[in-house]
Amino acid sequence: MKQFAIRSEGPDPSLLELIKETEGGFYVRIVHRHEDWDDVKEDFLSRDLFDTCLRTGYIAELSA
Repeated sequence: MKQFAIRSEGPDPSLLELIKETEGGFYVRIVHRHEDWDDVKEDFLSRDLFDTCLRTGYIAELSA
C-alpha cells in the first residue's frame, strides 16, 4: 500500500494511504496524527484531484 505525506502547517504529521485504485480514482485512508490520538477517515479521491495534489506538492510519496 503506497503512503503519501500530506503537507501541513502543524507539527503533527498527516498521511494518505492508497487502499484501492479504480478507473475513476482512489479509495484512500487519511490519518491525521495528534499527540494523544489519531483522526482516521476513509474517502474517495478522483484521479484528477489526486494528480493535482501530487503535482502541486500537497502530497508527496514516502519511500518504501
